[in-house]
Amino acid sequence: MTINKMIKNLFSLLGLFLSTSLICTAQESEELVKLELGSTEQAVLNGEPSQSISDELVLQVRIYNPINPTRPIKRSPVSIPSLSLDDHILSFNTSCDGCTLQLVNEDGETDYSIIIPENTSIITLPLNLSGEYELQLVCGNYCFYTYIEL
Repeated sequence: MTINKMIKNLFSLLGLFLSTSLICTAQESEELVKLELGSTEQAVLNGEPSQSISDELVLQVRIYNPINPTRPIKRSPVSIPSLSLDDHILSFNTSCDGCTLQLVNEDGETDYSIIIPENTSIITLPLNLSGEYELQLVCGNYCFYTYIEL
């Protein structure tokens, strides 16, 4: 047997070994995912709280007309901020520096308001607030809003 044939056979065996180990690893990962999903589904069926994953909020936009408009309204499409909510923790996926964050209750009263400081990526909403709120993010002449449950 020549050295070239021995090397080819060695690489063939090595390839076979690597393929087999890759398939086994993939099957083990799949089984772990099934186990995790099964335990989460069982917890939901039993009424137990499951681990919450932060939900990205879908914001709508409307024109906000302050008494003294600071800038004219542009004709180009507005860039909608990206936010996520996990319990009372609001995460900013895009910069919202200088915008005003407001939580408006079902009666139309503002229960919480803050101007977002520079370089802020997370804001913890007051833990004493609970119920359904309209989350408003006022940036210039635009109000981005959605409804949340705390």
